[in-house]
Amino acid sequence: MLELRRPRRPAPPRPTAPTRPARLACLLPARNAEADLPAWFESVRRFADCVVALDDGSTDRTRDLLAADPLVCLLLANPRRPAHDGWDDGRNRARLLEAAVSEVAPDWVLFLDADERIDAGDARALREFIERDAVRGVAYGLRVHRMIGDLSRWDRAALVAYRMFAPEPGDSLPHVRMHAPPVPRSLPRVETTLRIQHLAGLDGAARRARFEKYAACDPAREFQTSYANLLEPPGPLHEWRERAPGSPVLAPSAAATRLAGEARDTRLPRLSAIVISRNDAGRIERAVRSVVEQECPAPFEVIVVASGTDGTAALVRERFPGVRVIELPGVALPGAARNAGVRVARGEFVSFPGSHVELPPGSLAARMTAHEAGHAMVTGTTLNGTTTPAGWASYFLDHSGVLPGRPSERLRGPPAHCSYIRDHLVSAGLFPEDMRMGEDTVVNCELARRGFRAYRARDVRLLHRSPCRNVLRLLGHHFKRGRGLGRILLAEAARRGGGLDRSLLRALVRYVPRRIAGTTRNVRRFGGGLRPIYLRVLPLVVMGVLAAWAGAAYEVLCAAGRTWCGRLLLAVRESRSVRT
Repeated sequence: MLELRRPRRPAPPRPTAPTRPARLACLLPARNAEADLPAWFESVRRFADCVVALDDGSTDRTRDLLAADPLVCLLLANPRRPAHDGWDDGRNRARLLEAAVSEVAPDWVLFLDADERIDAGDARALREFIERDAVRGVAYGLRVHRMIGDLSRWDRAALVAYRMFAPEPGDSLPHVRMHAPPVPRSLPRVETTLRIQHLAGLDGAARRARFEKYAACDPAREFQTSYANLLEPPGPLHEWRERAPGSPVLAPSAAATRLAGEARDTRLPRLSAIVISRNDAGRIERAVRSVVEQECPAPFEVIVVASGTDGTAALVRERFPGVRVIELPGVALPGAARNAGVRVARGEFVSFPGSHVELPPGSLAARMTAHEAGHAMVTGTTLNGTTTPAGWASYFLDHSGVLPGRPSERLRGPPAHCSYIRDHLVSAGLFPEDMRMGEDTVVNCELARRGFRAYRARDVRLLHRSPCRNVLRLLGHHFKRGRGLGRILLAEAARRGGGLDRSLLRALVRYVPRRIAGTTRNVRRFGGGLRPIYLRVLPLVVMGVLAAWAGAAYEVLCAAGRTWCGRLLLAVRESRSVRT
């Protein structure tokens, strides 16, 4: 039977939970870890408030060491067994999580095995991360380094172990005996630059012992076809480097290997600029040329994704032979075009300068620099290229948050338009392909929900040429944008489990005054010399907001009509069945 209470020990009795709420609890499954535990506790004291441990039938002093350490607030135990047979790692971790949630209730949990360490620099960064930037509802991954000889050298770091999350009552781990990541399957996964030092491959004897353990516990190779990789001798060795203070925790997938000193292939493009175009033969050359002629400190590539019937793709191929062209059939929606470009992009960062945008010199280099600093989403300064009154009104409506007078700064919420770290964009599921407008808003909100922060880099400039040259185009354009907003509101209501709920209706009621007030506030703060222009076109701004509200209301009313029609048809069918 399993021992569900903590074993007795000579130390004075202590409560089974911390005397104050635990910010971070470290969860430890251990067996015959007597030699590892002193250094393990030294590592864990740097970042954890308490430890919830499980002794998995040890035959040495593991249980006594766990019981004696004051950091252990709760100790579980399995019956003693002489060999590895009977090891169920999934069940052990599930028991640890259940006990931590019910008895300790920490804000965060982190699984760290007895043969793993987190050094001082990464421990400080981990603690600062959960205190300031980590968000609930996300599973965070740490990169595992196989240490060779001692803690100063390593040879491989390909594995990202997802071990940290904020537990909720009712959370469960995958019901798999071995090799399942100990995080709930429902959580999206986000990689960090935090590092784990794995000691199980320090020398040949340790590698052989680990191989024999897995061979004994998985003789039929049910969970892995071969464990021969555990016996592989060391490859090229890398020096372990201390973490630089201020290094971003959420960073490109390659940031962890660069942090550890691994060289990057400098022949690959660092950034992919993806220009999406639909029947834009009249303006595509000017847009693409402004991107191609950018000067950057690292290589970049330009991809044009074209659809429509006006020969845009052929024109780009003829005039820009170095640009990769993807031609989509028919007239593609923006999300499908963006995704087609992302799927072939080789850059670590992806940007989407549209066919209606021109990049001033230095814009792409400034964007690359901002991403290199670890920012997941980067937005910049938008300049107005359509100087009619309707064009100015549309500019203020769409770009009041990125006016030239706004300083560079971290943003609290998702930006309207931005570039991305490619891996984060892919992990979020790319862009929805069934929306005519607002597809990037959906992705930006999802990335913000996962904890990725946006940065406004003032030197990232682009000149936007709006199609809203007159009042009719202004109203039509913002009516379409409002329809996109309506679809987003309906999708959010569906995620909340309801139809036309109060939150959706409240958003519609408040939309017009909030949009006008927000735009006016941004122009007052950042407009500078543009404020007199804004006052002149303010009536057109109001008209644009009303058009957007009408578009959103139209989508909501259509959804309401479909709902009531469906209910009416169902009632008719039920009445007929009753009569028969």
